[in-house]
Formats: sequence, C-alpha cells, structure tokens
Amino acid sequence: MADKPKISVIIPNLHSPIVDRTIKSVLAQETVYAFEVIVVGQDKFNLVRQFPQVQFIETPSPVGAAEARNIGIRRALGDWLFFIDSDCIAQPGWMHSMAAEFNQERKVVGGGVISPEEPFWLLVYNLSMFYGELASQPSRERKFVPTLNLAVHREVIDTVGFMDEGLPRGQDIEWTSRMTQAGFRILFKSDAAIQHLPTRKDLKTLREYVRKSGYYMIRVRLRNPQIFKMPKLLKHPIIWEIFAPLIAGYITLKIFLQTKEVRQHIRILPYIYLQKLSWCYGAAESLRAIHKTGSDRAGK
Repeated sequence: MADKPKISVIIPNLHSPIVDRTIKSVLAQETVYAFEVIVVGQDKFNLVRQFPQVQFIETPSPVGAAEARNIGIRRALGDWLFFIDSDCIAQPGWMHSMAAEFNQERKVVGGGVISPEEPFWLLVYNLSMFYGELASQPSRERKFVPTLNLAVHREVIDTVGFMDEGLPRGQDIEWTSRMTQAGFRILFKSDAAIQHLPTRKDLKTLREYVRKSGYYMIRVRLRNPQIFKMPKLLKHPIIWEIFAPLIAGYITLKIFLQTKEVRQHIRILPYIYLQKLSWCYGAAESLRAIHKTGSDRAGK
C-alpha cells in the first residue's frame, strides 16, 4: 500500500482469540481504494503479528475500547475511518458498501450485524442487544449506532471530538449521539455487514454484562436529552426498580415484534426478558449513584 490510504480500518483488541480472522476478513475486501489496517491493544495469542502489513500499536497495559479507538484515530492516515471489533468478521462487500455511501457524501454509516444460530447464548446476546442493527433490518437513518461496525469521515471527528474514555460501556452510543446533535446524518446500511462472535458462555455472565450496560447507558441517556428524551419520572431509581418487570416486558415484546429472528427462535424470548430485567436494575443502581454523588460521571 504505497499510496496514502483513503481508508483506515481501526480494530481495538484485548486478547481476542479470533482477531486473526477479523484481520483476514478485512484484508480480503475488494476495493479500488488504498487502505491500511491498524490494531490497537494487546495480543497474548500473537495473532496480529502474523500480518506484517498490519500496523499493531501494542499498549503497555490493557486499555478500554474507547481509548484504543482514539489511539487508532490519532495514528490513522485515511480520511475515511472504518471501525470493526476484534470479535467480528467482515462479510464480502463490507468495505465496498461503506465506501459507496461516502462517495455519495455520507459522513457516518453504520452496518448490519449477523449472528450465528449457535452457540445458544451468543444468539441470545446478539438478538437482544443488536436487534435494531441486524442485517435483516431495513436500511434507514438513525440517531445513533454502535461502533462494532461503523464508518466515520475524519471531518466528523474534527467536529465532535474523540470518544469518551471515561465510559466503559455505551461510549459508542454517546459518540454517535454527539454526531447527530452536531448535524451529521447517520445512515444504518444493513448490507455493510459483519458477523459478530463474542464469547458469551452462560446466562449469569450475560446478565452481569447487560446489567453493566444498563448502568452506563442510563448516563449516556441523561447526557443526551435531545436524543433520548427521557421523561422526568424515569430519572428516579425507584421507578426502574419497581417497574423493572413491566419495562423489561415491554422492551421484550418490542424486540419480538420487530425482529424476525426472535420470532424464528421463540425459545430465546424468556432469556431476552431476563437480560432486559438486568439492564433495568443496572440503570437503577446507576441513578442511585448519580443522586448520591451529584455527577453522572461517577465510576464503578
């Protein structure tokens, strides 16, 4: 890649056992544009070093995903920054589909998520957390999208700044919400797809992960009232605690109605409900901490 790259692909990595598959899927993309691949983080399995054409920025200690992406952004040479996680596999046509939108003057594009049907807990997690971003969903404009599959023009980052490294979860939603508020229109394009393969082993682990998501996502909502428009009542932790079963039930029903994969795998519905229940309890815990400290930036 002698030419200055047009596209910089940034992959945060913390000892992913499949990051080599991620890299291979990116390098296999067919495109007319010169691109570079940057991996940031740590790699105890020595999978990244198999690829001399990949720039590996090894951090001296583990860093969060937001910090890893910010490091990659600062090092990137391209004007188009494509983000994919180290537990994702870019599908054929992924880069071409993203680049086509940038050629139409788009500045922010999120892509679709594909989940394998096995293992079971991976399917449960993907369908409950990314039901709105599944590759089966229609392409449309969105107010926020996740970073596991995202393309952003450098102009956008120059305007809204970097990711918030103080947020262990939800930093991608907070970041893309800022983009919307800055006037950038975000397109969700379902055919720019990745397959998502995180390690999710059992219901207990899943519920704890989702509880932490609720803990931090409620803070993201509070910081971005123009996007989330939370009723005043939902800013009280006791509401989330008392009405958690009803809120979780409503969200589960919404997912069921909007997601054909859930209707095809009806047995996962109770587990989606339990995850959403955990999310509500995490939100309640976070709101109690905020009321105690007076800050929505309190750590955990």
